[in-house]
Amino acid sequence: MLARTAFVMLATLVLFACSPAASDNAVRQTLNEHPDMVLDALAKQKQELYALVLAGQQENQDVTRQAQLAEELKKPLSPTIDPARAMRGPANAPITVVVYSDFLCPYCAQGALTLKKFMERHPDSVRVLFKHYATDDLSRQAALLYEALAAQDPKLAFAFHDAVFAAQPEIEQAGEPALYALAVKLGADVPRLKRDLKNPALAKRIDDDVAEARRFDIESTPTFVINGVSVRGAAPLDDFESVLRKVAPKGGQEAPCDTCNKKKKS
Repeated sequence: MLARTAFVMLATLVLFACSPAASDNAVRQTLNEHPDMVLDALAKQKQELYALVLAGQQENQDVTRQAQLAEELKKPLSPTIDPARAMRGPANAPITVVVYSDFLCPYCAQGALTLKKFMERHPDSVRVLFKHYATDDLSRQAALLYEALAAQDPKLAFAFHDAVFAAQPEIEQAGEPALYALAVKLGADVPRLKRDLKNPALAKRIDDDVAEARRFDIESTPTFVINGVSVRGAAPLDDFESVLRKVAPKGGQEAPCDTCNKKKKS
């Protein structure tokens, strides 16, 4: 049928070769009169058609991303940076990554591993502020526990962060008890934890994080804002490095990869 379609189109083009407008009209008329020919041809090319659709989607995403990148480089996003919140990395780091995440999102778990590698490559240049885009009850409870633990010790909060992402399937199945068990296992001061969980300021902090993400048109998790420029989704490490080169101080040069330099010297 594909050969038949090609033959009909070719014959039509030959008949009207000297008149492009007439040729177009003839082809259009043929297809209008015999739409089944196109459907039959496409049905025999499902894999190729699917690949074409995927390629089109990827191209559209790339174009959208490049436009978004250009806009954010001109006008960076400006997340609120509260020094009282838990931070990972040097307090005076020139690069700040603000993460909008959901503890029960599998893509967020993947993104957390990529971010960890990124920080390992730039231990003296990058700090991380973890924010919440928690919209369901269990995710919100995890976010509250994280903030309550951060009030005790930022290191304890980030240990909880790592443990929750590593145990997502168990937490999804067991619910809140599994979250509390993790906090206790990590050494939380339980009486203080119970008091802090009732602190309305922590609930407001989570609400403010969600509102800020939505103000930045963030529609999915995870999203990483690197010195005002976003990396959206569980992107590869190269995407982080690409943005870093554009936003790092000193004329946009890449912040030093301390681990890499040490390897070169050894």
